[in-house]
Amino acid sequence: MCASSIPMEKGVVRGKLVLKCPGRAPFSEIMKIRPDIESLLAEIESRGWRHMYVDHEASLVGEIEFNNVEYQIVPWSILRGPYGMVIDVQWNFPQVTGLELEKLVYNVFTHNTFPRAVTIDVQKKTILYITDAFWKWEEEWFKDESKKTKALETYELLKWLIEEKGFTPTTEYNLEKWKQLSELFEKIKLEQTTPTNPNNK
Repeated sequence: MCASSIPMEKGVVRGKLVLKCPGRAPFSEIMKIRPDIESLLAEIESRGWRHMYVDHEASLVGEIEFNNVEYQIVPWSILRGPYGMVIDVQWNFPQVTGLELEKLVYNVFTHNTFPRAVTIDVQKKTILYITDAFWKWEEEWFKDESKKTKALETYELLKWLIEEKGFTPTTEYNLEKWKQLSELFEKIKLEQTTPTNPNNK
């Protein structure tokens, strides 16, 4: 098709054009529009835990207003297709109107589980990783105070995330196993807090 046979090859543009730029939103902009994330991180800190930013994906959303601006469809494109459209925007640049957050990943750790006990996606409310110190708990570790401490601290963190904050482990982590480990570590906690009766003489 030659350029002269393109329907509506030339004309004017009126109205709003909505734009989305994937992956272009800076982290600072996320925190401006999501005070709930700030609150969650602050709550993590208030419990004596720590968090470390890992990654995020967010898109900027904007729009540009056209008022009888000239356009022309041309038989070439700097992108993928065989045709493109040239619009004379002059100094009428897009205005950012919002942000779409796809993921925001943090490592969260306790005093004894640096650099991470769990990895979470705050946006999707999913638990992406759980340390083996808890998830692959072995009965013989019970006598190892270091391993037991790491596992107990991770348990408390997971319990808070799942039961109070509504996070869900990914399918890699079976919920049935989580229930079994929860029962086990509740017993371990009880044993640690129950005083030992002296032997009757």
